[in-house]
Amino acid sequence: MTAGASLDDIKQRFRSGDRAGAVAACQAACEANPRDAAARRLLALMLGMTGEIERSLQAWGAVRDLDPNDVDALFNMAICERDLGRPAQARELFAECTRRAPKQADGWVGLAESGFAAGAFQEAYDAAQRALVLQPKSALAWMLRGRCELAGGQPRDAVASLGSALAIDGGLVDALVARADALRMLGDDERALADYRAALRLRPGHDEAVKKASVCLSSQGRVDEGIDLCREALAARPDSLTARLGLDWLLSQLVPLWHVPMMNERERNQAYLDGIVAAVQPGCTVFEVGTGSGLLAMMAARAGAGRVVTCEAVPLVARTAQQIVEANGFADRVTVVPKPSYGVTLGDELREPADVLVHEIFSSELLGEHVLPAIEDAKRRLLKPGGRIVPPRASILVALLGGEDLGRELHVGESFGFDLSAFNAIVPGKRPIHREDLPRVLLSEPVAAFDFDFEANDTFPPDSRQLVVPVARDGRCFGIIQWIRLDFGDGNSFENHPGYARPVASWQNTVYRFPTPREVQAGTQVTLRAMHDRERPWFELVA
Repeated sequence: MTAGASLDDIKQRFRSGDRAGAVAACQAACEANPRDAAARRLLALMLGMTGEIERSLQAWGAVRDLDPNDVDALFNMAICERDLGRPAQARELFAECTRRAPKQADGWVGLAESGFAAGAFQEAYDAAQRALVLQPKSALAWMLRGRCELAGGQPRDAVASLGSALAIDGGLVDALVARADALRMLGDDERALADYRAALRLRPGHDEAVKKASVCLSSQGRVDEGIDLCREALAARPDSLTARLGLDWLLSQLVPLWHVPMMNERERNQAYLDGIVAAVQPGCTVFEVGTGSGLLAMMAARAGAGRVVTCEAVPLVARTAQQIVEANGFADRVTVVPKPSYGVTLGDELREPADVLVHEIFSSELLGEHVLPAIEDAKRRLLKPGGRIVPPRASILVALLGGEDLGRELHVGESFGFDLSAFNAIVPGKRPIHREDLPRVLLSEPVAAFDFDFEANDTFPPDSRQLVVPVARDGRCFGIIQWIRLDFGDGNSFENHPGYARPVASWQNTVYRFPTPREVQAGTQVTLRAMHDRERPWFELVA
């Protein structure tokens, strides 16, 4: 059998699926005739095709040893170095290829690629230009030129070059992602998203496209679409950490973590249930601001409401609430409207003014979720005159705060013999306290800083006042602790009093730190300044 026939047999064996056997046979042929360049070239090719890149590099080196002027072997050695993640070595070999064969475009493309990977953008741009002179239809050269232009802060030129690459080969995923990046730099988010999505159609779960498209959608307020995109990526690649982290990040923007504790906070929900039962008459219409899980809407329906219309500004939350309502058998009486309350109109989503307005859009500071403007608007447009509101009243309460354990969460003094107190000046003055295990020592009785009667009043302007707080016990005072109370009437109320460590807590106590702790004595008074701008309250010590 001739040597040529032997190599043909090896090739056929490789093509038929016996790759390991073909490689072994070719290796034996090389050992039998060390100077057989054709056998060594075939071995190098097969090793590369089976993913044994390091061995393929060695085999190409052996081919070049037989002929130091073999540019093809040199080129393939550079490809192996590139695939092994060694751009510096690849760049050196590609540069030698261009010196030995300056009229071969592939060498210039390789030099551009390795130069780009090494951060040598001007060198890479020049190499891509040389490749395009030799081969104007080289999609890779156009792509590399565009990526260099993008890296150099020339997004318009990059869009043009990358467009040329994609006109030649529309399947270049990296070109699509790079053009999307350039379009984002130019402020053209819609076209950028189209390119990111095109890249994901070609390569589902592509990490860079998933991450950048998610950020782009989030910046436009289209978080729902970003969530869908990440879920599609995970369906294609369940092991994609990028899509998993992106999905969690996007969900955290739409569905804050306090939702679950709120659903499980029994005392709060019991107070709402009792208030709803007292307000709802058989067959009445209830309008709710802030659907959440749909819990309060279903309570109203079970209490006898003929129709409950509940609105939710976050589409994902609204869709989930609708599923929950249907699963619990209340879809005939509860309608979830995926809009903020300002977008709900009479005669459309709400056929007639409601008899009862239910609302639960309070923050830990009471006012943080635009509750006052929402109630003013809903009461004026969507509630019958004299209609019931649940809850009808709410208050912000404060007290002077002590307790050394909690104080260490708020102020720093000496540590290991060093005075660190200057750091207090740059720490935010307000902070929520999530540590239910730290005792809250109240140095005064509670004081109602602001009361809101939603049924009696139609508007709630900003307010500022001074509070004179009698000190009830001696101690070191670290600041003012604030909490909320909801009054449902007839002795039914809910209060997240700081003296009660709750096993499940959706609303946190908030502390407004004094600049420095101060000693207080029972029988004296402390004057506080209390303010709110309808969105946030603020409390501070009057010097």
